[in-house]
Amino acid sequence: MTHAIAQQTDTAASPAPRGAPRRGTRAVAAGVAALLMPALAWANLAKVGESELATLYMDRSTIQREENVVRVWEIQDLKAPDADGVRSRRYMNEYDCKYQMYRISSMTSYSGPMLTGQKLFDVDTKGLWRKVGGLSPFTLSFVIHCGR
Repeated sequence: MTHAIAQQTDTAASPAPRGAPRRGTRAVAAGVAALLMPALAWANLAKVGESELATLYMDRSTIQREENVVRVWEIQDLKAPDADGVRSRRYMNEYDCKYQMYRISSMTSYSGPMLTGQKLFDVDTKGLWRKVGGLSPFTLSFVIHCGR
């Protein structure tokens, strides 16, 4: 029995041929890449605002302008789950700078914070245009994109 263990240990410890990647190097590289990918994905997120109910983020890399309309992907991170169990959601928000309105479309909701946990809902329809007003995170985002 001890001889078999010694053989396994010797085999595992034997050096790789010159120029060949060492055993486990690829696994370590893949692990490091997996850890860095979420950080890179979140690198373009900017906090827009926060209320007692949620924090709103926008993905700066997704901002598109077409005449008076600005489109951007946003994330709502709720402080507590809502009645449907939603803790966070990602959606496309459109801001009409000329008429001071916004509408949400293409929403995906999750059970965990910051788009983690189980995917609960996918909604691909466009919402109604709503007037921007008050001191809401949407108003802050409108000011950021439209400059008013």
